[in-house]
Amino acid sequence: MKKLLTLVLLLVTASSLQAKDRPDYKRQAETVTDHIQKTFFDSDSGVYFKTTKRDKLDWVWLQSVMFANLAAAARIEPEKYAQPMDAYFKALDGYWDDKVQIPGYEPGLTKGNGNDKYYDDNAWLAIAFVEAYETNRDARYLKRADETQRFVLSGWDDEIGGGIWWHERHKDGTKNTCANGPAAVGCLVLAKHEPEKAAALIQKARDIVAWTNSALQDSDGLFDDRKVVKTGEIKRGKLTYNSALMLRANLGLYRATGEQAYLDEAIRIGKAADWFLDSQTGVYRDALRYCHFMIEADLELYEETGDTHYLKRAQHNVDALYARWEAEKPDDMMSSACLARVLWLMSEVEVK
Repeated sequence: MKKLLTLVLLLVTASSLQAKDRPDYKRQAETVTDHIQKTFFDSDSGVYFKTTKRDKLDWVWLQSVMFANLAAAARIEPEKYAQPMDAYFKALDGYWDDKVQIPGYEPGLTKGNGNDKYYDDNAWLAIAFVEAYETNRDARYLKRADETQRFVLSGWDDEIGGGIWWHERHKDGTKNTCANGPAAVGCLVLAKHEPEKAAALIQKARDIVAWTNSALQDSDGLFDDRKVVKTGEIKRGKLTYNSALMLRANLGLYRATGEQAYLDEAIRIGKAADWFLDSQTGVYRDALRYCHFMIEADLELYEETGDTHYLKRAQHNVDALYARWEAEKPDDMMSSACLARVLWLMSEVEVK
């Protein structure tokens, strides 16, 4: 009995030390989120300015990161952040174009009939709206997520074998990983809450992942940026957010289907993502607007596999990025929103 009590005390002490040594991510997340609210929020429009100059409202894809940040905050601190999230959701209607055949979000404030929509902008919002729905089961969020995802999927056609365009008028003439990855994730998060559509959404996610793998995945498992439809040229250049969303899409397909190949592929991408780390600092080389998506993917992969490599990679990045933020706060809204988002996610992590 004495040995058992000693063991229990040792375990409790070790656990307490581990918890004590971990940064207070919840406090940090709240600090950054409140800084954004104070520095960038425009009370007249209900959305956020792009920079500290406060002379231009931010584009919708940058607003989408702030909405995702508030969705995470509202899940963890609903009494403080649920109301601001809901008010922001309503204010984003300023970007919503319902005067077209398939409504969607314009990049800037619109009076309708804008026809300048980006499929990736809308994909980020669809994912964030599902997360908002999961905080309180308010059907408005799920309805708008479904409507937004309908626009995203309308960007798919059979040119070059499939894939979703970057822009509705085919600006740049490309189909991009940044549109297809989040489109697949959007299908899978919606499928969890729409049983009558689940089979079709999961199949669409399969199709999107298969096309993106064939068109834009490099031999190391990571993803190039985009493919020019007319010429077939692949625009090289690997960014964290492209591989991150494809990692999450594979994880989502594994969870939806139980097929081991999808988990194996997610792990392959996760291991390959060490390539993105700076050799001196161990921090992702990309700007926050891209690398925070990889941190989120790291946490999802850790949750699924229990492999602490991904947790340590995420934690090291978050700690370094918060230290940078404390030393010099960025002038743009999105960088702070990206950081706050991953801080909230880190605060929820249970170390296995």
